[in-house]
Amino acid sequence: MAAAYRRAFRPPFEIPLALAANAALMTAAWFLLPPRAHDWLFTLHGPLAFPVVMASWMLGDTPSTNVAGLDRQNALAALDDPRSFRLWLAARSIVLSSLVGVPCAIIALVMGYQGQPAAKVAAACAVIAILPAGILPVASWIGLLLPYHPRPLGWRWQHRTEWRRIVRWVVLLLAPFVVVPVVAALIVGPSLLLARGLGAPAVPLTSARFVLVATCICVTAIVIGWIGLQVASALRSRRHDHLSRYLLDPEAH
Repeated sequence: MAAAYRRAFRPPFEIPLALAANAALMTAAWFLLPPRAHDWLFTLHGPLAFPVVMASWMLGDTPSTNVAGLDRQNALAALDDPRSFRLWLAARSIVLSSLVGVPCAIIALVMGYQGQPAAKVAAACAVIAILPAGILPVASWIGLLLPYHPRPLGWRWQHRTEWRRIVRWVVLLLAPFVVVPVVAALIVGPSLLLARGLGAPAVPLTSARFVLVATCICVTAIVIGWIGLQVASALRSRRHDHLSRYLLDPEAH
């Protein structure tokens, strides 16, 4: 785990820079957009909406999906051994989850005390902190099926006439913005149905019921994360040769 953190904070700092850039972009849009544009872009409202939306924006980028392409050497080192591969992917998911979930949970803790019961705030913080751990192993499937090598924009421009390469890159670049919300909805959906069965949103949930719903979300996230790791391991086995050839060839596309 410590090695995974050290890799994340080694130059060129792709992961922390991508997360920080998305957090800054989301914050600027949240506070600077005019009300009509703000309401169109952000559908969630309330004291805890800001950290929830920030977490989703931070996860909605290529570090969530392009796991092999962004960590080529370590992916190659783990590719031949199923156990090493699962440990590598799990450690990477935990590190990225902590870099997203913990700061956003702290923001929720600070902002949530504005008239919200402490139990509800604590439960919401737990959901925000744990939810990424359920999303990331599933999102990694894209990077195992269709990895791509990071390239400077100048290089992309030089190869702009190679339309297949450009289309593939654009699709994979935008994929996290689709995959992350879908996986999050699959994790949260059953618990939202439970909340509706308990009377929400017509009747505000009591603290005990809110904690129950939040606990269900956290358990679902952990289960989905575990399933995601197992499927990723199966993809490693089936895609081993293709992944090895691709990652060993920096010019592959």
